[in-house]
Amino acid sequence: MEKEYLPSTVDLKALKTGGLIKHSEKDLFAIRLRTPAGELDANGLEIVSQIARKYGSGKIHLTVRQGIEIQDIPFSSLQAAKDELEANGVRIGACGPRFRVITACPGGGICPNGIIPTQKLALQLDETFYGKEAGLNLPHKFKVGITGCLSACAKPQENDFGIQGQVEPELFEDECNGCGICEVTCKESAISMNEDDIPVRNTDKCIFCGDCIKNCPTDAWQPKRSGMAIYVGGHWGRHPELGKKVADFVPEAKLIDLIAKTLDFYKKEGKKGERFGMTLKRVGVDKYKEAVLNGINS
Repeated sequence: MEKEYLPSTVDLKALKTGGLIKHSEKDLFAIRLRTPAGELDANGLEIVSQIARKYGSGKIHLTVRQGIEIQDIPFSSLQAAKDELEANGVRIGACGPRFRVITACPGGGICPNGIIPTQKLALQLDETFYGKEAGLNLPHKFKVGITGCLSACAKPQENDFGIQGQVEPELFEDECNGCGICEVTCKESAISMNEDDIPVRNTDKCIFCGDCIKNCPTDAWQPKRSGMAIYVGGHWGRHPELGKKVADFVPEAKLIDLIAKTLDFYKKEGKKGERFGMTLKRVGVDKYKEAVLNGINS
């Protein structure tokens, strides 16, 4: 097979921004797909498989952020492969200083531990911010991770903006049979049985995981309120840092507004090439809280 060479006029940065990523080998590229929360239906998977065989080497890479990349596509076939994917409803991803595709665990409705509907939220946020003005022209990339419970499978603390489900339990004593299962299953030792065999919750130790609610055989423990803990400023890379928790029990109805204000803050305060966590470290998390979080729980 005759070797192909890239034209000297090709803008590799622009191609990468549009989801067409140069390999180290000759003129080969990967096409990054847009799969928010790792979601792609069976028809989409069939199309991806067909394109990988038709234009590439048949190899498909599953990225660490729940994405898909079709590998080993020659430059001369990039446009045809891209057009065929989009014509069949498979969306192309992107790179660059922008709101990126969201990662999320299965969450409520699928995972028995899920407190919040992570998949639904991820798709809502993707449609609201991905490729839209609010999520473009940022100082650097901006990643969001959503996890349904305190197990944190989607690693919210490692994202620029992390969302974690949480629930505060409330005991209805008339329904309690004094079995003590909640005391045994509470990993935080936040529940103890009193002399009347009634469980007492230590609010200083409770981390709002909801295990007592899930394990109570009589439904004596019920959700008092549920919502989302918010982490900001996390990132991986050469100098990784975990995000800082800035809010508890943010209601679902306030999430889009909170992220929109966060992106506005980042555009205003961030320097070009600076990750959000570095911006917060430079200007102070308190300034972010004052500008963005006031009234978020009201």
